[in-house]
Amino acid sequence: MDQSVSPPPDEQADDTEFATVASAATVEAAKTKALEQLRKVVPYVREEDVEFIVVDEGGQGGFLGMGKSQPRVEARVLPGASAAVGDVIDADEALEKLDEFITRVTSGMGLEVEVEVSQAGEAVVADIAGDDLGLLIGRHGQTLDALQYLAAIVVNGHSHARRQVIVDAEGYRNRREVSLKSVAERAAQKVERTRSELVLKPMTAAERKIVHLHLKDHPKVETRSEGDEPQRSVIVSPRRRA
Repeated sequence: MDQSVSPPPDEQADDTEFATVASAATVEAAKTKALEQLRKVVPYVREEDVEFIVVDEGGQGGFLGMGKSQPRVEARVLPGASAAVGDVIDADEALEKLDEFITRVTSGMGLEVEVEVSQAGEAVVADIAGDDLGLLIGRHGQTLDALQYLAAIVVNGHSHARRQVIVDAEGYRNRREVSLKSVAERAAQKVERTRSELVLKPMTAAERKIVHLHLKDHPKVETRSEGDEPQRSVIVSPRRRA
């Protein structure tokens, strides 16, 4: 079974893109399986917010059916539909939508939380407080990232000029950013000392982006990402001379 979840190139996207590929006996069964896999990463995503792409319709194979392949389908969470450029949703409406969506989802997860929404510049922010929010945050913040991605779709609706949406839980994002920057600094020091490249542990697209940006202007090292999700990693290496 192919069960990969892939984001876009780390340096090019502000939001994390969620997609998964599944195979099954029929195309419809593969669609169902792909949607189920996607919901493990993006809880409560609606089927109408997912694009299905038939990667492989499958083959009958040769003699006695040997070499027969199953259909493979990609399921990808759709971004907000486009509209006129500059059509940004009103801040008060955005805050109301964000509060309603986060409250509904956390309630559906069986969590007792307090949600505080606010505006920070052009962005709208939802801060979630409560006990034992590990389920909401997920491994390396993956569930929180998925919730933020869906919240951006809900808040922006059909607006082409998207308003930034930030969803945090008990200050997790700030703590994780500080931790990742520390990891990046230690890695840079080691690479500079040994003159050998260093492969960091696999990270999400959002985490890799923090490392890339933090070391972007480092005079002695440079970074790149390699590998397939969810095992995609940042590699820190000595900066090549111009």
